[in-house]
Amino acid sequence: MITTIQEQTGQEQTGSRPQDLITPEILRPARYLGNELGAVHKPWESAVVRWSLTYPEIYEVGSSNLGHIILYSILNAQPRQLCDRAYLPAADLSEKLRSTQTPLFAVESKRSLTEFDILGFSLSYELGATNILEMLTLASIPLTSQERQTGNWPLIFAGGQTATSNPEPFADFFDFIALGDGEELLPEIGLILEEAKLSGLSREETLLDLAQIPGVYVPMFYAMGEFGEVHPIRPEVPPRILRRVADPMPHYSIGLVPYVETVHDRLTVEIRRGCTRGCRFCQPGMLTRPARDVEPEQVISAIEKGIRATGYNEFSLLSLSCSDYLALPAVGLEIKNRLQNENISLSLPSQRVDRFDENIANILGGTRQMSLTFAPEAGTQRLRDIINKGLTNEELLRGVKTAWEQGWDKVKLYFMIGLPGETDADVMGIVETLSWLREQCFAKGRKRLNFTVTISNFTPKPHTPFQWHSVSASEFVRKKDLLWQAFRDLRGVKANFTDYRISAMEDFVGRGDRRLAPVIKRAWELGAGMDAWWESTEKAYGAWTQAIDEAGLNWKYRQVESGEWNLFAIDEEIGGYRLLMWPNPCPGTIWIQE
Repeated sequence: MITTIQEQTGQEQTGSRPQDLITPEILRPARYLGNELGAVHKPWESAVVRWSLTYPEIYEVGSSNLGHIILYSILNAQPRQLCDRAYLPAADLSEKLRSTQTPLFAVESKRSLTEFDILGFSLSYELGATNILEMLTLASIPLTSQERQTGNWPLIFAGGQTATSNPEPFADFFDFIALGDGEELLPEIGLILEEAKLSGLSREETLLDLAQIPGVYVPMFYAMGEFGEVHPIRPEVPPRILRRVADPMPHYSIGLVPYVETVHDRLTVEIRRGCTRGCRFCQPGMLTRPARDVEPEQVISAIEKGIRATGYNEFSLLSLSCSDYLALPAVGLEIKNRLQNENISLSLPSQRVDRFDENIANILGGTRQMSLTFAPEAGTQRLRDIINKGLTNEELLRGVKTAWEQGWDKVKLYFMIGLPGETDADVMGIVETLSWLREQCFAKGRKRLNFTVTISNFTPKPHTPFQWHSVSASEFVRKKDLLWQAFRDLRGVKANFTDYRISAMEDFVGRGDRRLAPVIKRAWELGAGMDAWWESTEKAYGAWTQAIDEAGLNWKYRQVESGEWNLFAIDEEIGGYRLLMWPNPCPGTIWIQE
């Protein structure tokens, strides 16, 4: 394990002190100070294992991520363990780090990332990989696990939704990957690292010990076969790794309170993990089974304590579908009663329109009315049945009309184009549905209901029945043009469209295998980074296009014939469910825990 940069490189550290770089010309210096309310400052010398949870996005995104906050709190609660944080610096600080040859640092201790024993990257999005390479470079850490075999570098691992669903495109960059929920898994990893460090184990010996933990995948001990399948090359490691499943821990939600406005600038409390709806396009719904509810009293206690400890006047309840949490109305009313003098408001980021009723409407908002968002996904009943959305036109109308009758005059709706089995009639059904809903929500003396609509491009995800579906970019553009022309004649509707280039980049990476690692690295070398931000899209898409061309691949390098959908099947060998997939992007490594 690492102790000093000099020990690792044989040279003295060069560059400025990190705190000296936070000068007045740096935008939002509070991003890098590490002194937020809730920040933990443990003595460096007293810790045996030193972590840095490293989020590959700017501070405003990373510091408000609930998983990041929860794991930070859990690790700092462990004896003899220390957890710091690092984020992707904005362009102004990145330039200063390079010009002064100062390695990227963790925000609390201001120590270089090379001084930590282990760095954990949150890989919750396919396009976060190029940001990870940027952070490793800024930290002066070799990019691949193979390059880090010599020297005393920190262990580099990834966790998160994308890492769990298909780690293979990123396998070359990480020493190990944490599959599934991390609340119980990361403390177990910490204990193994503590024992390894005290025993003086080598890097390979430490990774072999880590590979014995359920949920830890060490790519160097596995090889890729002819069809992309993965198999062990060491007898000491398991042939298959079960993803870890943990219950939500809402009391850890009361974490950091940043001094700058963040993406989710509110208290967030998880009320349910998993979903039983079975929408065929939804990866989280497939991978987070079984659904686990938090006891209502735990939710109420976490909110009451969190509001008073943080000073937030808004809180959000987090779930794949908040309205499926049966105790939601009771929890909302109890919080209103207990905190009636606290000037608070409640928002729900995700709701099923068929579950929205007067009881839920009455607990939303508070001192101000919050926005409402529903996701019908498809514009016709036929297509909603194909994707197993479980939503009828009558239920859609009832939920939207309830919102209108309860005082909302604007509702956000999400739809997708490019779904399996979609026709132009289904595409135009989006416009017809919106027109019909506006007609039904009309009364003299009342303002008509208006809609803000987001049209996204369906991007198939691994481990879903639609994972090998394919739509060309030209089809997305054509369908967008159809909708754009139709929306011009529809009053009361504001439409936003997802850039097909972002969807293409997500699609290319998400269903890949280990052969993609050099392509990811080359795209980053050509300027890809912050790929999902609209101002970076054109540059990123150009970089990815060139990297793919140089590799002799194309944007749809892996696909099956249209109509070959994959469904769940019983795997008697492991006693659990799995998805039938061929070729599988990561067979033998990702399995839904029985």
